[in-house]
Amino acid sequence: MPSWSVRERAQSPTTGDAVVSARDARGGETGAAQAPAVRFVLASGNRHKAREFGAILAPLRVDAMPAGVELPPEGSESFAANARAKAEALARAAAADPALLTGLGLEPGGPVLYLADDSGLEVEALGWAPGVMSARYAGVDGPGADRANYERLLREMRGLVGPLGRRARFVCSVVAVTPAMTYHTASGQWWGAIAEAPRGEGGFGYDPVFVPEGSTLSVAEWPQAAKDRSSHRARAGRALIDVLRGEGLLHAGPGPRPG
Repeated sequence: MPSWSVRERAQSPTTGDAVVSARDARGGETGAAQAPAVRFVLASGNRHKAREFGAILAPLRVDAMPAGVELPPEGSESFAANARAKAEALARAAAADPALLTGLGLEPGGPVLYLADDSGLEVEALGWAPGVMSARYAGVDGPGADRANYERLLREMRGLVGPLGRRARFVCSVVAVTPAMTYHTASGQWWGAIAEAPRGEGGFGYDPVFVPEGSTLSVAEWPQAAKDRSSHRARAGRALIDVLRGEGLLHAGPGPRPG
């Protein structure tokens, strides 16, 4: 089995340029290794995320997390730490119970990567809140959580006007963990501004109040295919594919189309 490296990719917050670093599990230099094409198993019960990742990473296959896997609660350290914890939990569960993979048509030890993300909204004028607390910002669980979260955000932004006062970004960190428990991580950012009021019926989370740079529409008013090409999750997913290809963990053939 090849010694898979740990490779990290992020984006400069000022230029948006990719910044990549690489190391192996011992901190040494990494080398590319050839491996067959993999399937991803997503560590999430969020059906919106599963659908988005399936579109973003197509034609590579993304399987939804098998039933019965318990993921750790999200912490407050960072998006990357939360994503890594979820992906590692799924990898450990699959190692302990091979039936989780065979139920998806995968053989234990076969070409699989365990995928997870954590993402959220950061508003500059609020000191980059809600950040890692985005999904729990209003302290509400269940079907009403999204609305409660963005309504709290709009209340806190009353009186803030203009491009700088309402400047914001969606941030996503995505992690792929191998069966050997090495990890590869990438991130993506999507800049824009917070609208004065929610608009649109599509999307989820803060989509109704986020207007991307260069657009007059909220993300909830965008066609889903356009969101799949442009979102923070799409940018992180494409960056991760670049990282995995650079490590020789994917075939050099078909993959996600550039956005």
